[in-house]
Amino acid sequence: MKNKLFIIGIIAVITGIYSCDNDVLDRKPLDKISDEEVWQSESLMQGYVIDLYDRFPSFAYEDYFEYSDEGTGSSGNSNAITQGNMSKGNVPDDLEYWDYEYIRDCNIFLANVLEAPIAGDVKAQLEGEVTTMRAVAYFEMAKRYGGVPLVSEVIDPFGEIAEELKRRNTEVEVYDFVDTELTRAVGLLENSESQTPTARINKWAALAFQARANLWAASIAKYGQVQLNGIVGVPESRADEFFQKAATAANTVLTTGPYELYNGKEDKAQNYQYIFLEEGNSEIMFAKEFNGVEVRHDWDHWKAPARFASGQGARCNPTLDFILKYENVDGSTTDYSQFFNENNLYSDGWDLFKDKDPRLNATVLFQGSFFVDDEIQTYEGIDTGNTPDPSNIVNNPSLSYEGVKQVGVDSRLVVGDDKTTNSGFLVRKWCDEPNLPVPASQSQVDWTILRLAEVYLTKAEAEFQLGNTTDAVTAFNATRERAGISLVDESTISIEKIQTEWMAEFAFENKRFWDLRRWRIAGEVLNNQFNGLKIIWHYNSDQYYFLPLLAETFNRVFRQEHYYLPITNEMLNNNPLLEQNPLY
Repeated sequence: MKNKLFIIGIIAVITGIYSCDNDVLDRKPLDKISDEEVWQSESLMQGYVIDLYDRFPSFAYEDYFEYSDEGTGSSGNSNAITQGNMSKGNVPDDLEYWDYEYIRDCNIFLANVLEAPIAGDVKAQLEGEVTTMRAVAYFEMAKRYGGVPLVSEVIDPFGEIAEELKRRNTEVEVYDFVDTELTRAVGLLENSESQTPTARINKWAALAFQARANLWAASIAKYGQVQLNGIVGVPESRADEFFQKAATAANTVLTTGPYELYNGKEDKAQNYQYIFLEEGNSEIMFAKEFNGVEVRHDWDHWKAPARFASGQGARCNPTLDFILKYENVDGSTTDYSQFFNENNLYSDGWDLFKDKDPRLNATVLFQGSFFVDDEIQTYEGIDTGNTPDPSNIVNNPSLSYEGVKQVGVDSRLVVGDDKTTNSGFLVRKWCDEPNLPVPASQSQVDWTILRLAEVYLTKAEAEFQLGNTTDAVTAFNATRERAGISLVDESTISIEKIQTEWMAEFAFENKRFWDLRRWRIAGEVLNNQFNGLKIIWHYNSDQYYFLPLLAETFNRVFRQEHYYLPITNEMLNNNPLLEQNPLY
């Protein structure tokens, strides 16, 4: 049974508490539970915490790939981020996170848990979990907006609120608060069982969050700029301090935690794919769990190739630009543009990229990729000539040539452009391949929030930035060895290698967009017109050639101000004391 069933069971117990006591009918309404009762009952307190988990900022299966170079959408991908016109009035909903209701509910719990008449070990565990959740919520706000108001006490919503609680703290004050709170949480969780369910936070998860937040703070200090008297930005002088905190927290997880990198499959590509399909495996530290019934998502409905989806499908189209950034197995890079013409023939789409990192083949579907029970067919025309010549291409979706469709069933030319690929590629990662098609909103693949690979790469990057290259190399090679690509040494490790490894290891895990921002290279990477490939089947040789293709019809624009989100009109209307971010 999945751990999520344990959570659902607790909720059922809580909602049924009063049903067994006939006297309740004479004493109080069935749908009311007083504050006093909550803080006197372990079951009710568990229920309160479970509700906080349900609302935890996991951002599971959000389409952040559309904002980065990872992918585009089949419907065009025009939005305020890609068009470069984001303002305080049009921030994409899925990017926003300003949840002081969640902060208040955490504060209420933390204000009451100390006096609760429950066992001390349970009290410490629950306090540690909620302390971690509040810290992560503040971190998620800070990485979007910079400094935000720090509120750690319960405020009377109907009373006068102190002015200092309405004003934004500096960005570095938020990171210091997050670090301090997570240190406290680790202490509270010291006796948490090593094999706690992946849906609950233990001390190693708290440490991993601490490593994540401190790496972000260090990156902002190193690459960012202090503005608005520190409301945004982190002093450069504190970069090494935050890098060291990130390295220390990561190292504690690696040396004392019970986790191991997943190695359940012999084939390197399949092994990477199943990190996300074999739930609760040795690598998963914390996850948003789904069961397809009470807790569910619809990634498969929208993102799996259309003929394997229950509905729309094919809404995630990896870009050629993203694919080309993967290293070759030997660690080298190749100028593939020289191969995108009719003079180079290949047996299938992967044959073109066969020298690349196996993780790419586990992440992206190519022409000829075997998926579910058939081969992917993204070719969009048949070259009928004896020798390859684009002037001989036929590509009418309604017609056949020599008994076969002129365009593949998964091609972008298939009728219904909202269900096909604009880039020539489809996504494999996260798709529940063994169980497709999955009905709409019934997907149950868990969303991984923390896994051990992140801890290795966090340590590698932090140690590298501190000049500890020996330790950096050891940590960095862990994911590369698992992936089956060349290892680095002290002479070949670089920040560029580290950035590429983050991209390859965490593709479509909602990290890439944020990583580009914390390294302050989003302007360099995202001010671009993103590409795909037109796949042509040369019928006479039964091979394929590839021609360049624009995957989007516009040039993307990432402006300097977009390294932070704006304080929106709604936020300003609720609190006029909030100072706006630069250039908005």
